[in-house]
Amino acid sequence: MSEQRNLVEVKDLLVKFPIADGGRRSFIRPVDHVSFAIKPGEVLALVGESGSGKSTIGKALVRIVEPSEGTIHVNDQDVTHIKRRELVAYRRYVQMVFQDPFGSLNPTRTIEQHLTFPLKKHGERGTNVSTSVDELLERVGLTPVAETRVKFPHELSGGQRQRVAIARALAVNPKFLVADEPISMLDVSIRAGILKLMNQLREDFNLAFLYITHDLASARYFGNRIMVLYGGKVMETANSDELIRHPMHPYTRLLLAATPGSGIRGALPETSNKAPNLVEGRKGCPFSDRCPLVTDICREQDPPIVQVSETHTTACHHV
Repeated sequence: MSEQRNLVEVKDLLVKFPIADGGRRSFIRPVDHVSFAIKPGEVLALVGESGSGKSTIGKALVRIVEPSEGTIHVNDQDVTHIKRRELVAYRRYVQMVFQDPFGSLNPTRTIEQHLTFPLKKHGERGTNVSTSVDELLERVGLTPVAETRVKFPHELSGGQRQRVAIARALAVNPKFLVADEPISMLDVSIRAGILKLMNQLREDFNLAFLYITHDLASARYFGNRIMVLYGGKVMETANSDELIRHPMHPYTRLLLAATPGSGIRGALPETSNKAPNLVEGRKGCPFSDRCPLVTDICREQDPPIVQVSETHTTACHHV
């Protein structure tokens, strides 16, 4: 049997933004030559602390942010710099669920209006629209449907609003969803229900996910693979269980030690709490200022990506 082809292929993705630097124009690189692939029905969990570049990667994939270099292929189509009609058509294929369910919904529109808009924009008409709205609400567990349709976002709980956001993303029958920290602003008691819903949708529709999170516990539960980011660069990638059981990179070990219930003990102490240097032209490993294993080569040269096993890679000079 031939290996399943990739649905999403990202190669050497670079995103940079201009900054003011003493009157000179310079740039920062929140995403610095990142590569990965996702197969149909697969979940790649993108893990890292705030400022690691996770959300910028997600926004580049749905083309909210314009890539500076590299390529993005989805379903064998180069979507790196598509515009206008091509971009509208692409949005039927790829959707995004944002972190803040209240901020991503218009407070002046009912739930029915939120779901009706994408359906009509992409071609549904007449009674089909009303039927589709009911089906979407039932699919994400927002019943009774008749009561939910006429409510406004402020009349729902945080978990219910996020279910509306997921239903809106599903309205155009996408094949790939970018979920940007979809449970981080929800009560702990509600988070498991949202993860269970997304997992059910993945199984029912063979949906691929880029799941962005700072939480390794949810990444292990929902993700087939985990990719760890720091300072815009990939530190480590492996199957979820493999990465949790055998973390290779010092930064991954640090994240695991800070995760309740991980069972990781004796993490190496950090040498600093400095934020990563994102300025264009930086040298060496972005984690070198905080790494307890740092040597001169770490400060001067980018670490190569080392193949630890068939499904496990890490970027460290001292692996």
